[in-house]
Amino acid sequence: VSDNKVVVMHGNKPQVGFVLFRSELASHILHTIPLDVCGADTQGATGYMLSQAIMNVLSREKSHRKVMCMITQALVDASKMNTETQMRAIGPWFDREKAELYRQTRGWLIAEEPGRGYRRAVPTLPPIEILEMEGMRCLVELGNVVIAGGGGGIPVARNTRGELEGLEVVVETEQVACMMGEKLGVKTLLMVVERDDKFLLSGLSAEASVHMSLEQLDEFITNRVPYINSRSVQGKLKAASQFLHQGGKQVVVTTLRKLPDAIANQNGLWFGSHEPFMLEPSAQIKP
Repeated sequence: VSDNKVVVMHGNKPQVGFVLFRSELASHILHTIPLDVCGADTQGATGYMLSQAIMNVLSREKSHRKVMCMITQALVDASKMNTETQMRAIGPWFDREKAELYRQTRGWLIAEEPGRGYRRAVPTLPPIEILEMEGMRCLVELGNVVIAGGGGGIPVARNTRGELEGLEVVVETEQVACMMGEKLGVKTLLMVVERDDKFLLSGLSAEASVHMSLEQLDEFITNRVPYINSRSVQGKLKAASQFLHQGGKQVVVTTLRKLPDAIANQNGLWFGSHEPFMLEPSAQIKP
């Protein structure tokens, strides 16, 4: 427990997949759940669990800090969707017959995953604005631990009347973390991943003690990222570079089991400054 200003983010890809799978199983008796509502659903559920866990830690440490969880909307530009838009497969797998049925009746785009079947594919769009940004800033400045931007935010766009509507697209969590970091003046971006295997396959490690300057990171991205198969690793490395270029001080990538060691500056994949980050009372974001 410290006086650091902390904003906590979380991914939601597996959780959204589970919600979509439940929706598919019940589709013969209940309406299906739109993707933007799935995002809101998982933001609320995951935010509740994170909030409760952090509250319990603060209580044990006799801290009076408050924890606030925000449903967060990410504004995107729907007009940017075209044939060159990057797509992301979501939800359960289907056989060819059912995938073709949903393509015709629901208007879905379908992607084949060899050896596994067919899945719905949706566009990936960059965030333009975080709609709850000013409220988030106020809560952070008051010393609250803020949970926000889960899963990259709920994707919304403005219709012809200027009103907000949910969209069935994906917004990358790392891009939203960079945007929130810039708006909040964040100095440290801490990325906590489940396992190290994807980084190891990419020639890096989130559990060893590795440090790269921004110049070394950019060189690695230029020369190595095109050959990295993991979309997750690619996204995190590019986000680390973006965060540092826009004024951030350091990015640390570690696994959940090694998080205490990374906090103690004993391991982790560090970009930018290698100074102990928990000693400075500046805002941090943990996606």
